[in-house]
Amino acid sequence: MIIEGLIDTLIMSIQTILSLIPNLPDLPSDLVEGANGFINLIFDNVGLLGLFVPISTIKVVVPLILLIVNFDKIYRLVIWILKKIPVFGIKG
Repeated sequence: MIIEGLIDTLIMSIQTILSLIPNLPDLPSDLVEGANGFINLIFDNVGLLGLFVPISTIKVVVPLILLIVNFDKIYRLVIWILKKIPVFGIKG
């Protein structure tokens, strides 16, 4: 219940902040085509990676690598949130 309220508050605050940003103009068509070409190149060749490493392994390893690389940031965020809840009694 508390977590749901925190998530709802977070979503509402993000929507409020994003509503304050003015509408941005469209990107140049060359930039959009280049980005689409790059993304298509990556996703078209993901099948080649499957020849060396099973896709099921990649689906598990990539999120774990991201978690390990950003562990210090995630840890600080969780501790900051826990410090804001007085019931836990965590002092900084």
